[in-house]
Amino acid sequence: MLLKTLNQQPKWLRNLIVVSIVLGIVFRFYNLDRKVYWYDETMTSMRISGYTQEEVVQQAFDGEVITVDNFLERYQYPSPEKDLNDTLNALAGNPEHSPFYYLIARLWLQIFSHSVLSIRLLSALISLLALPCIYWLCLEVFGLSTVSWLAVAILAISPFHILYAQEAREYALWTVTILLSSAALLRAMRLKSLLSWGIYGISVALGLYTHPFSAFVSIGHGIYVLVTEKFRWSKRLTGYLFSSLGGLLVFVPWLLVVVDHFSKFVGNTASVNASREGFLPLFWGLNLSRIFFDFNQGTSAFSPLHYLSAFLAGYALYYLYRKASLNAWVFIITLMGVTGLALIGPDLILGGRRSSITRYAIPSYLGIQIAVAYLIAAKSTTINQDRGNSKPWRYVAIALVFCGIVSGVVSSQLPVWWHKSRSKSQYNPLVAGIINQAENPLVISDQIPGIMFSLSHLLKPNTHLQFVVKPNIPEIPENFEPIFLYRPSDELKQGIEQKLNWTVEVEPNSESWLWNVEKQ
Repeated sequence: MLLKTLNQQPKWLRNLIVVSIVLGIVFRFYNLDRKVYWYDETMTSMRISGYTQEEVVQQAFDGEVITVDNFLERYQYPSPEKDLNDTLNALAGNPEHSPFYYLIARLWLQIFSHSVLSIRLLSALISLLALPCIYWLCLEVFGLSTVSWLAVAILAISPFHILYAQEAREYALWTVTILLSSAALLRAMRLKSLLSWGIYGISVALGLYTHPFSAFVSIGHGIYVLVTEKFRWSKRLTGYLFSSLGGLLVFVPWLLVVVDHFSKFVGNTASVNASREGFLPLFWGLNLSRIFFDFNQGTSAFSPLHYLSAFLAGYALYYLYRKASLNAWVFIITLMGVTGLALIGPDLILGGRRSSITRYAIPSYLGIQIAVAYLIAAKSTTINQDRGNSKPWRYVAIALVFCGIVSGVVSSQLPVWWHKSRSKSQYNPLVAGIINQAENPLVISDQIPGIMFSLSHLLKPNTHLQFVVKPNIPEIPENFEPIFLYRPSDELKQGIEQKLNWTVEVEPNSESWLWNVEKQ
């Protein structure tokens, strides 16, 4: 059926769709294990293994020398010492993360190899499910296979979605559940059967168990039902309410965990309340452009291409409002709007940087991409009778795919990109290269576990490590050569110089992330 509808598209569009899908899949799996396994991903692995950060500090940051292999195998991968309950307990200490992805990842790693490639492979495979889901959603919204295929092509080659398809985090799965629940809602409203509403209720529960911001998606669905039912009580509204309530009831066990650990939830999300340097709308424009093209690692650069992407998104939404059915444009606006307002509103009123974090706005970006797919389909094919000259819009479609391809080529070659915290991982490949050249090195640090995990994933398995908690100074064994300090605190450097009477000097060409320790 899908191949039949693809063959019905104009030849130029069919070729463009095939190229986008094929290259989008290639980029998702290319160099999976060569990109830095950064702080947040190591936190994923730590929780999967059933440990909290406090436990790692207590057990491993005691001044004893351990190998990289033992450090990672114990705290980054499932082991018989910890079971699923331990994973859930570790997640309860960080309740801002829903548990569904983490439980899937633990079961995955219990079956397959313990490696960065293995866990990222799970995300890449999950991300592929978004392609049929967005096809289905667009078919429910517009009833047009051309729009559906264009949306698949845009999503497949989108630099933003490719990046998060390669992350050991829940965002690829969240993308799938957003699209799945949205399509399930429209199907249930069309069929009005008990089974279809039950499927929607299940999709609501899956979304909440994947990411708490799925609540905004469900609220958007409710507003859509109210508007399309003209704010009158109806069977559709009843079906939505009961299905949503059923999904929420399934989510209650984890909701109780969040309530019970609410102080930790607030503490772990406090960083988004801090204001971000720079003009917020500039970050919004930069983030918006990244769903279409992403050529550099800058976080503040703003080029004419960013304005063009903002214009394209704005015009697509305007065209959707003018030309699409009421149900279609209301659905897209509510899908985007609730999450968008939930992020932007608090930042404008209370201050903060929630709206500058790209991954939080996935529902909004999906809505924009669907609107752009509708615009290009209407302007470049025969689905809209007033399309006029279609050639310019064919070039727009080709340009979007070309930008996605170039973005994929560029980002795939570098180990650290903008979505990885550069302050926590930027120079790790450089530092690891220096350490790995030594024959019998010892790496000492008082950094937090996540930062040490990230470096350790790049080191040789037999490299020795020694961790301490500030302001402790370790007893340094003399049977290692050389001895390095990795991003040491001033207290650690001064303590080694003053208490142990050893010299500490920065390692050349390490950006001051690595220091040499030598006995006087």
